[in-house]
Amino acid sequence: MAKTVLLILFLIIIAFFSGRTLMLASGLVSGKKADFFSSFSTGALVIICISFAAHLLTVTGSSLLEDEKRLLGTIMVVFMTVSYFAFVVLTVLTGKKKIDKDSKEKAEENMSADNSAGIDISTDKEKSKDKKDISLPAKVFFVIATVLSIACFVTIVSGSRINSIGDETFETVRCFLDKGEMYTTDPLTGMPYKEGLPGKYKILCLPGLYAVMCAAFGTSPELLIHDIMPDFWFVSGLFAMIALSGALFKGSEDELLKRSVFMTAVVLFVYAADLSFYAQGFSVLSQMWTGGAIRVWLLVPVLLFLLIEKRYICALLPVLCEACVCRTAYGIGFLACIYAGWVIITLFARRSKCLKAS
Repeated sequence: MAKTVLLILFLIIIAFFSGRTLMLASGLVSGKKADFFSSFSTGALVIICISFAAHLLTVTGSSLLEDEKRLLGTIMVVFMTVSYFAFVVLTVLTGKKKIDKDSKEKAEENMSADNSAGIDISTDKEKSKDKKDISLPAKVFFVIATVLSIACFVTIVSGSRINSIGDETFETVRCFLDKGEMYTTDPLTGMPYKEGLPGKYKILCLPGLYAVMCAAFGTSPELLIHDIMPDFWFVSGLFAMIALSGALFKGSEDELLKRSVFMTAVVLFVYAADLSFYAQGFSVLSQMWTGGAIRVWLLVPVLLFLLIEKRYICALLPVLCEACVCRTAYGIGFLACIYAGWVIITLFARRSKCLKAS
């Protein structure tokens, strides 16, 4: 039990610090702020990339689980050390930049206040009254979105909707732990592969990541795959949706109301998708440990958020993660098409704007 708690804390800490460091570094270039929600969800993607690097080096070499465990542990320790010092440095640089910006804005406000000393005070009263009138529906939808999100989380935690049809992750992880080798034995029959497994399946990192966690922390595969990891991926995706709502409606009128309605609609769509096995969102409640569910619930909102925020280099991260966790038979390349389409449309719109201006 103590090791399981340590595993959960490990996932939370590495997701936050790695994501926060990445978003702060990106913010120095783009000028965008790094909030907690986008940092945590991006950090979850960093975990996927690190595990893919260790898994790829192992399956192309010895294919021993112990080697991946040692390699992944080394990479994690080195990466966390570097991320921590980078986090401290970037926090100092960002804070200094914010102080300079606030000082400049304060000086501009003082100048504008001097020039507009004769403005009628009733205007401010009317604005505050309007904000007060809007606050009631905003609060109502905020409560609804919060309750629905908690209900969705409880549904996943309870495991009442688990459906393993068509998925063999649990059997694969258990086979890795029993044999000590990866992709040498068919997890469904227990017999060695006659012709071997295609490389496009062997490079998928999720089974290796889960097996390493079970071996390192002594957690049972069933507890990790059906309980811990679905909770972690769901919370990461939920934070990504919150960050996406902020990017969509930031600075708009009735921002809280629009973001709350957006989150309410997202969770309702998840429950609606649970009615059909063929719906894209069906796996969110029933198979949140799989690559398909991670793509729908986590990778897509992170990609859209980064594209809206114009962090195009960081936006390549979810595109790469899709290739690390999704099989080619499940439509791999969906995120790459979104990225390419967004860039093309942005360039076309910018070109059209320049032509109109000229």
